[in-house]
Amino acid sequence: MSISSVIQIGGEDVDINAPCDVVTALKKRLIAVASGSSELIIRMGGEEVTFSKANVTQLKSLIADYEGQCARANGKGRQGRSRRLRFI
Repeated sequence: MSISSVIQIGGEDVDINAPCDVVTALKKRLIAVASGSSELIIRMGGEEVTFSKANVTQLKSLIADYEGQCARANGKGRQGRSRRLRFI
């Protein structure tokens, strides 16, 4: 039995192995949720998660995670990361 990598985000089929597509779909739904015109339902296999105004913070966190994956997939590393060198 193989597990599909395609999930539904707000009625739109999205492949989770394409993080940039996931970001786009999630951002579309965030606008709808934030404007109060919709709630977001994500179905993965037999599980269902509903995002509404009550957990927009969790949705934003999910978007940030997929934005990072998208950046890495496009060859961009973490930006703004400070590094410190110490001489002994």
